[in-house]
Amino acid sequence: MKGIPFVVYAITSLHMGMGRSSGVVDLPIQRDPQGFPIIFSSTFKGALKQYCGTVYNAINNNGRIDCSKANVCCCLFGGEEETDVTSIISLSDLYPIAIPVPSLDKGYVYLTSRYLINTVVDLFNAVNYEEGVKLFSSTVSQSKEQQQNNTQQNETSSTVSQSKVTIGTDIEVPLVKVSSNLLNILSSLGSIAKKLNEGIAIEEDDSKAVLEIERGIIKYTRNRINLNTKTVVTGSLWTEEYLPHGSIFAGIMFLNTPRRNKYCNDKICDDQCACQKVNEFIKNKEFYLNVGGKETIGKGVVKVRILG
Repeated sequence: MKGIPFVVYAITSLHMGMGRSSGVVDLPIQRDPQGFPIIFSSTFKGALKQYCGTVYNAINNNGRIDCSKANVCCCLFGGEEETDVTSIISLSDLYPIAIPVPSLDKGYVYLTSRYLINTVVDLFNAVNYEEGVKLFSSTVSQSKEQQQNNTQQNETSSTVSQSKVTIGTDIEVPLVKVSSNLLNILSSLGSIAKKLNEGIAIEEDDSKAVLEIERGIIKYTRNRINLNTKTVVTGSLWTEEYLPHGSIFAGIMFLNTPRRNKYCNDKICDDQCACQKVNEFIKNKEFYLNVGGKETIGKGVVKVRILG
């Protein structure tokens, strides 16, 4: 398929909500059916479109994009309240590459699982991003082999060594140290991401991985205060979940070409047209944007890094 791989790095803690829940947490984060954190494609596409409108100063009074001021935004992401104008790009859901969790012997460590790594490999395979496929395929296979026989092996494009790390205070998980160009890119995303250079903890048992990743999820109880009495307003106590800052996700921008869209120079937009419009929108390989609905309290800032 035609598409552009990218990664997302959380600068702040993130809340991409699922809506209200009947459980202990009133406002949980988005999760896939297995229980792993995820960022739904619709959530991230909306954030990208809003960001595009801001870049071109094209947000009108009702919070929507004025396509006459930002043709590139409505070309890439579709028109506003126009059912006959479809987007040139579509997005995959964003899956975790690794989540920082507490560690007794490391302070914190990046944790992932076989299921998550294989999901990212499938995404990268879909657009022939070979560097990503080789890195993560070799990492997960090496983790399994070394857990079985405790030997060290080399892969074609990366060097991997393994030890163990303690998740929380009591769970030992293989720690796989990886060396590759892509790993250098990931570890340079931010100060917290530098921890990747010490290795990635890979839990082979996905049922355990869900619970271990849960140790990194922030559960934040909030309330509303009566400013006159300085007491909590009745019925206004609730709990929200947040992904920890430093979390790293992978996704794909798929190019839906050829496709007719009147904001793409009023013609059928082919591969060359799509790439041109993407380059108009994304002028640098790295940029920042807000995701989720907690901008007013300073949450949801991420760095996006284009890999393709």
